[in-house]
Amino acid sequence: MNNTAPIWMGIAAIAGLVFIVALGVAYVLYDLGLNGSVFVAVVVSGIAAVALALGWRPARNAHHAAAVEPTMPAKTTAPVADPAPAAAAPAPTPAATVAEVTPIQPNVTQAAGKKPTMLAAARNNQPDDLKQISGVGPKLEQTLHGMGIFHFDQIASWGPDELAWMDDNLQGFKGRASRDGWVAQAKALSGGA
Repeated sequence: MNNTAPIWMGIAAIAGLVFIVALGVAYVLYDLGLNGSVFVAVVVSGIAAVALALGWRPARNAHHAAAVEPTMPAKTTAPVADPAPAAAAPAPTPAATVAEVTPIQPNVTQAAGKKPTMLAAARNNQPDDLKQISGVGPKLEQTLHGMGIFHFDQIASWGPDELAWMDDNLQGFKGRASRDGWVAQAKALSGGA
């Protein structure tokens, strides 16, 4: 089971438990009264939350860092350019096809699944509006473009292995593709439903 809850939710839950324990200890053991106990509990849980936020290191990332060595990007059939800024349109690429074109992607692990087919640029320099997929906003669309995903049919073709890879490698959006049902939505949007 993938741990897809945001880190702040875990920190808030632990800080809430610390608040309750500190409140009980201050009220029962130290007999500070309700106002004094609440003050002490707020201070103690705030310190706990800050300590957790500064020192939070998910075990899963530590495991992946130790187990996965950096790999070279796959051989490309078309030249790969750095992703263009959001304001500029991607440079036209002659004969960009779906055939194993992989842009260089920093901080991408090979932890789970199989990497889906990527493009160096959108076909005919016309990317699909991926924001039509529920859960994909402007920032996530930009992230997908940076990875080489521009069209609904690319997402619609993902099997379980490609979906697992995307869920594991979407920096800042881990697990989003499965959780929001991107493949089914992309099939409907590409006319392949």
